[in-house]
Amino acid sequence: MGRLVKNRALENGALAVQIPQVTTDQRPSGLNGDLIYNTTTGTFQAYDNGWANISTANSAPATITQDNLTGDGSTVAFTMSLSVTDQQDVLVFVGGVYQIPGTNYSVSGTTITFGSAPPADNSIDNSHLITILHGFDSIGA
Repeated sequence: MGRLVKNRALENGALAVQIPQVTTDQRPSGLNGDLIYNTTTGTFQAYDNGWANISTANSAPATITQDNLTGDGSTVAFTMSLSVTDQQDVLVFVGGVYQIPGTNYSVSGTTITFGSAPPADNSIDNSHLITILHGFDSIGA
């Protein structure tokens, strides 16, 4: 059922990539990394030692909210515009460097707390040191 395309690049101006559409019963045995659209459940699925949903049936696309906050070299706790229940749902970059959830920061409601204060200066962008993106769908079974 699966197809393998080696060294295939999208042509300039390509507007879409076609994902195989199959029913639950037609799903292939799968290799880790395979993607399908399951027409039975109406979800995109990825294979990772078993098929798992990577979208929610009949849902609108996730909304991404971006907060731009400014570090001052001493503040460790910042207020985000949305409440977050899982720190894995937040992508954080300080000075363009990805921060690891649970290691470099923690989240509780609308508060993000860093282990050490983000610096007051940033050579990449002096006004927006911390970029936070909310709203990514979690992988579900």
